[in-house]
Amino acid sequence: MNRIRNLVLIAIALAAVVAIAVFSGKRSGDAVAVKTVTVKPGSFVTKLPENGVVQRPQVVTIPTLIAGNIGHIYVRPGDRVSAGELVATIENPTLESNAAGSQADYQSSVATIKTARIQEQNAKVTYEAQVATAKASLQEAQRVYDADAALYANKAIARNQVDDDKTKLDQAQVAYEQALRQLQLGAVTGYGENSVQYAQAAADKARIINESNQQQLGFTRITAPFDGVIQTIATQPSDPLTPLHEGDAVTQGQELFTIGQSDAYIVKAQVDEQDIINVHLGQRANITGEDFPGQTLVGRVIAISPVAIKSTDPSSTARQVLTTIRLDRSPSFLRDGMSVDVDVLTADVAHTIVLPSAAVQRDGKSAYVYVIRSGKAVKAPVKTGASNDMQTIVKSGLTPGEVVIAEKNPLVHDGTAVSAAPNATPSPAE
Repeated sequence: MNRIRNLVLIAIALAAVVAIAVFSGKRSGDAVAVKTVTVKPGSFVTKLPENGVVQRPQVVTIPTLIAGNIGHIYVRPGDRVSAGELVATIENPTLESNAAGSQADYQSSVATIKTARIQEQNAKVTYEAQVATAKASLQEAQRVYDADAALYANKAIARNQVDDDKTKLDQAQVAYEQALRQLQLGAVTGYGENSVQYAQAAADKARIINESNQQQLGFTRITAPFDGVIQTIATQPSDPLTPLHEGDAVTQGQELFTIGQSDAYIVKAQVDEQDIINVHLGQRANITGEDFPGQTLVGRVIAISPVAIKSTDPSSTARQVLTTIRLDRSPSFLRDGMSVDVDVLTADVAHTIVLPSAAVQRDGKSAYVYVIRSGKAVKAPVKTGASNDMQTIVKSGLTPGEVVIAEKNPLVHDGTAVSAAPNATPSPAE
């Protein structure tokens, strides 16, 4: 009952206000004072407000790949470095010794190949000489045998002399064949144990060991993986407030630095899953923050996560979509991790006629506005476009320079005499 009574009282009060307004309007010469706006091209913007965090495009940790002691640290937090620039060294005498020893072994094995080639050539010459000597002996034994065989046929010598010549001929034949096989086998095996093939295999093994040791030694030089800014330097394991110093022991895999890419900052914003349908790649976004009052940074949406994740607010059951915005510029006052306010411009139309949404009225499905002509309100049909709580795009029906009533006034009808109120609402484009 109390609620009904309150509604009745409100209705009576509204009627009284309207009556007073009508009476006042008539006493001022029937001209109703209205808020107006001059039609001119402007911009239509719809903002999707979100929260965001400033970040570097990529932040990685730089670990030490070997154990040892810090030799020297060449950078401090905030320093800009180039890809490959030396940022620290690690001392490890064992690695240095191993690398020096394997380097010497490899150089020695390479020299051994040269020696083996010389020895192989010498052995080949020796084997060829042995073949030549054996061949000459065989030819001489053959000559003696043939001559004695002829004498024996003429009964000039005894049988045993021919048999002895035949034995020597067979022996010379065997010696020649052995020398020939040794020459042929030497061409395959390298003419001995210290062959070029053996030396090459030993050198390959020494090279692999040396490359591994040199790689380990190279890990004593820690370099920047890309152009960026040193974010942090690791602290003592037992004292998180004290950074590492020269001489401190480190273990393999221990993180020493964090580095962020030096490209323009990005902003990570979490867009509610119900709003993500309005967000698209390339849309402009305005970034503001309490840490830099009076400044508005501009960026573009460059990535939209393909998955929705649970809100970081434990009291919320909504899910959010991570959206990445790249800033057009990165002023020096920005810092990684800053909290900012993000306005994604889901609609951003320039050079269009825009009116306050209150100026546009509807008669069923048709839209119209009141244009002031010769001191009177004239109902003008218009075709509208996108709109939000504050603005509406007018696609047709108006021309720049016309003056439109910028409010819904119950006293104004087609033909009503009107006058612009002193505090006329400025055009949205102004």
